[in-house]
Amino acid sequence: MSSEQVAALNKIVAMVDSKAAEFKNEYMRWPESKRFANRKLILDLIEDANTLGRAVKPVPTELLEDLKRLGDQLGRLR
Repeated sequence: MSSEQVAALNKIVAMVDSKAAEFKNEYMRWPESKRFANRKLILDLIEDANTLGRAVKPVPTELLEDLKRLGDQLGRLR
């Protein structure tokens, strides 16, 4: 089960990376509604990664801290 959890976590983190890079590059060009929707999607993915990451043993604390920082940064954007 743990290898499945790690694989799922890796997929979620890859999605977060991809969406965050797109968000960073396109943020100013997008209308407000698209910015909000994409920010919400990334924050939801981060929350899912945190939930899954806490279930994996050993807990990937550095990864979870990086995701928390990213979530905090996105949370400040409006």
